[in-house]
Amino acid sequence: MSFHEKQIMLSYPENVVPSLRYQFCPMCASPLIREVIFDDNIPRVKCPKCNWIQLSSNAVGVVVVAKNNDGIAVIVPPNEDGIGFPAGLVEYGENPETAAVREVAEETGLEVKITDCLGWFFLERSTFPGPVVQIVYEAEVIGGTLKGSNEGKAEIIPESNLPTFSSSRKGSQKAFQYYLAKIKGG
Repeated sequence: MSFHEKQIMLSYPENVVPSLRYQFCPMCASPLIREVIFDDNIPRVKCPKCNWIQLSSNAVGVVVVAKNNDGIAVIVPPNEDGIGFPAGLVEYGENPETAAVREVAEETGLEVKITDCLGWFFLERSTFPGPVVQIVYEAEVIGGTLKGSNEGKAEIIPESNLPTFSSSRKGSQKAFQYYLAKIKGG
């Protein structure tokens, strides 16, 4: 790439994942520009030729505290320093509760029924999928057979014996804080 080509490339904030750092319009292939388009005075990326506007949204994820009489369902990710809760992204057009049930089934083999929404929080991320709004659910295990997945081994651990959460699983750490606040009446 020549010096001139480097100068005209759009720059993006660090929290924009590389797959969303468009340089050319996906509709007409024209070079994109950044300018204020709406009354909010926020510069946005757009195509000067066909007027396509890049309006990227935060990802939406779910984290599930799934319980039965024996304890809480967790995953033990390989090569990490602790456990995590079943979690993942809400697919386009998918209801977050449906995504929560699906993620538990995919990662643990268990069937669950959502019993409560414990809240939500925002995770700033510069890696895939980018910034995430995480919704925390509590669920009751109602069936299935415990098995692992590509996320790691699945276990049900008594709540009083839960090991440390993986340092890379910020969503699980925060979800456990929400769960503890609920059971302590806070």
